Amino acid sequence: MKQLIIGLFCIITAQLVQAQQDSISFYLQKGEEAASRRQYLPAYQYYKQATSFDETNAEALKGMASTALELRYYVIARETYKKLLSTTPKDTALIRQLAELNFQTRQFQEAITMVQQAKTLGSKAPLDWLAARCYFELEHYGSCLESIERAWKKDSTNPQMPFIAARCYIEMNNYRRAAGCYEQALKLDPSNNKWMYEAAMTYSAIPDEPHAIPWFEKALTAGHPRSNDFLENYANSYYGNKQFDRSIPLYQEILQRKPQDMEVLFSLGESYYYSGKPAEAIETWDKMLAIDPGQARAVYMIGIAYIKKGEDNKGKELCEKAIKMDPSLAKLKEKKSMFGL
Repeated sequence: MKQLIIGLFCIITAQLVQAQQDSISFYLQKGEEAASRRQYLPAYQYYKQATSFDETNAEALKGMASTALELRYYVIARETYKKLLSTTPKDTALIRQLAELNFQTRQFQEAITMVQQAKTLGSKAPLDWLAARCYFELEHYGSCLESIERAWKKDSTNPQMPFIAARCYIEMNNYRRAAGCYEQALKLDPSNNKWMYEAAMTYSAIPDEPHAIPWFEKALTAGHPRSNDFLENYANSYYGNKQFDRSIPLYQEILQRKPQDMEVLFSLGESYYYSGKPAEAIETWDKMLAIDPGQARAVYMIGIAYIKKGEDNKGKELCEKAIKMDPSLAKLKEKKSMFGL
């Protein structure tokens, strides 16, 4: 009797196993057919159903992960590849895929770990660029630059590499190196008006306005929007280069949109003053006082402008009045040369 029971148990178990295998095969086939028709959602569901019979079935896990990727279910794809990797821990192609998914799902440290693991296993895949992007997101700029240097030796055609390098140098306040990287990036992507603008801003930060201005001009020619911020930075660059005839119309354009912008009004007044137009400067600074009578610096500069016009007494009175309003302006009395007096 005991042998009979054991025999029946073996037969039933074998039948169940066969039924399970048949079910897995059925859902795998259905998944493959749906995927071949680019019907990724039903394909994903079929593969997922197959894993319900065997959670370690490699073919089902691969199908589930690949269709999850097509559906942009990145977290599901990542976790599925992790399960698959547990069955084949030395599969460098799989490790690389998982590293990419960790990056896409902002698991940057895990992505770096995957890159290091793949390298340890002898992977020849170009993984340094992936590591560089992870280090950048983690704000490890030194490691990012080291990874970019290695990646660049293998592929010197990717404009994103010098672009990210430029961003690293900016974060470390090394604007000259950053500017050089922007130049390199724009040689590879010469129509990128956003990078042109960033290159211009970087040169302005050095400061190196003679190199900044051409990049502002190129950015506009390449289609960069004439936003208020762009125009103000562009105008400031001309101002810094003492090209006041060019800064004035740009400040005027901004004021058509932002008529009460105090900084732009002040800069426009200075542009008029330094271009030898003290009357226009006074008129501009008066607009500031009409908006806010407490603008001591505007009062002071109006005084300076009157002195420039030869009306010394009136000018000196206004300067003293401004200093009483804001004592910190007293230091400007020792810097008459900066006003051409």
